[in-house]
Amino acid sequence: MRFILLFLIAFLLSCSSIEKREAVRANHEKGMNLPAIDDMIVTHKKEYIERCYMPVIKKIASNSPRPCETALQQSLERRYTMNFTQEHVDIVADELFFNDMRERIVKRMREEPSLRRAASKRFSSIDEMMAYYQSMYTFRKTEH
Repeated sequence: MRFILLFLIAFLLSCSSIEKREAVRANHEKGMNLPAIDDMIVTHKKEYIERCYMPVIKKIASNSPRPCETALQQSLERRYTMNFTQEHVDIVADELFFNDMRERIVKRMREEPSLRRAASKRFSSIDEMMAYYQSMYTFRKTEH
């Protein structure tokens, strides 16, 4: 009985220390924002947090795991076994989420010449643009 009680206490303490990540629109320097890209990132990040990030950080296996949840969990297990922290989840989520966003952004820029022109005025390459947006929308906790 004591074991069960200790387990429940440990579980509740571990869950209470989880900080939910937000998906809010970034404040850009003048002229650096691309509203279409910002909207796309915020929309997908909200979805990613709900469907992939939170189940993994809470260590709650879903009945039908989504591909992004599975990829995040497997990457964490390969790197950190089951001893991962929220900081580890943030690092891996940044990599996986922005790899996916890169594909989506490149596809959208191919389909929308006006977006491609606007991006080329602000960034010299897709790598530069993705580094900029990853720093603006990182999962990692930042000190303000």
